[in-house]
Amino acid sequence: MFNLRKYRQFLTKNERNKVYLRKNSASGKAIADSKFKTKRIISKAGVSVPKLIARFKTEQDLAKFRWEDLEGNFVIKPESGYGGDGILIIRKRGKWAGEWQKMNGEIVKSYDLNMQCEEILAGKYSLHTMPDRVLIEERIKIHPMFLSLTKSGTPDIRVIVYNNVPVMAMFRIPTEKSGGKANLQQGAMGLGIDLATGITTFGIEGKGEEIYRIYDFGKKKNRKVNGIKIPFWREILETAINCQKAVPTLGFMGVDVVLDKEKGPMVLEVNARPGLSIQICNKAGLKARIEKVDGITVRSIDHAVTLAKYLFGESFFEKVEEKEKKQTVAPIEIIKVKIPKGFKPLLQKSPILKQGKHRVVDVRAKVDTGAFRSSIDRNLAEKLGLLTKDRILYYRNYKSSLGKHHDRPVIGITFWLNGRKVITAVNVADRDKLRTKFLLGRKDLGGFLVSAKK
Repeated sequence: MFNLRKYRQFLTKNERNKVYLRKNSASGKAIADSKFKTKRIISKAGVSVPKLIARFKTEQDLAKFRWEDLEGNFVIKPESGYGGDGILIIRKRGKWAGEWQKMNGEIVKSYDLNMQCEEILAGKYSLHTMPDRVLIEERIKIHPMFLSLTKSGTPDIRVIVYNNVPVMAMFRIPTEKSGGKANLQQGAMGLGIDLATGITTFGIEGKGEEIYRIYDFGKKKNRKVNGIKIPFWREILETAINCQKAVPTLGFMGVDVVLDKEKGPMVLEVNARPGLSIQICNKAGLKARIEKVDGITVRSIDHAVTLAKYLFGESFFEKVEEKEKKQTVAPIEIIKVKIPKGFKPLLQKSPILKQGKHRVVDVRAKVDTGAFRSSIDRNLAEKLGLLTKDRILYYRNYKSSLGKHHDRPVIGITFWLNGRKVITAVNVADRDKLRTKFLLGRKDLGGFLVSAKK
């Protein structure tokens, strides 16, 4: 059944162009449109990028270059290319001199490489069909985990960043159909990623065909598209945030990150006009997520990662095990709230317990499906060390029954309900006069059945 409310959470192309791309200035777009300028600026900010081997501005530069000096493992790309067009990926040298092997095993010769560069210089693949320049970069040494998922190119992670906060991400996997390029429009696969855990959720191929399994070349069998853990996840998010900090004139950007098995996360490029298929991969709308962080003052990279984790983390158990039997919760439940590391709770009666490697305390909670977001009593939050400045995500303005406006803190919190881990953002409210100091809203009750019996 068509869900109009959910549809309105999605960002359309017209909205992206008319509203959010206005966050990107002309100078910011010029940087993003030039892979060379991008590489130079973000590398100065400490972001890792692939090594530049050569750059051709004219055909005279091309004529002077000696292809035979290259051992292989390089990429030829247009400086102002768009959508993955014009990129030629070379895996290794061929059997004979003057030959190289592409990712799909096809053999190309020096003549073919020259022709590709001449087409790039002529502007065949440039964003505005104007004369372009050629970049030759080292090809990334693919992380071992990614090698098992494709033999056709280098997978990457696309992260959408808005207001210095990662709001959505997907894992792009090249296929033979896409010619070894991680571009969904050309036939690559895209897997949505849960921002809190770095674990894949849903998958599509090409422009939107949903897929449920992907072939694992290591295990030589199909595996589910959900449940794949992306290595260096926090570092990937930090890298994407650093890119926007390095180019602050791009308020809305896509960052393409690859994982080198030796150097970790490296940025291939930033995109000032990121595509919208990422919403289909995640089955979530960009518009709703962008609106949540619009106007928030982001204090630091840690704060940005925390916002992404608590605001956009999925109820992941639903993604991995959709057929899992739902548990029942009573109107009143005992939840286990995680205590910040190194903090000693200022509680007299509640003992400190263990939940795996974490310290927790039992808190009596009331289930309220009429409330969207969960809330915790202010005094309890202070006693548990959850109301410190570094744990406050932002302040939410609300109007009291007396018509007065107040700012209510929203904090990140982790708790366990019937053994299930919930990572979420909760309101801080005054519940001194209430018997239950924690209220469970329906946002954190996904996958549970609420019983009417006490």
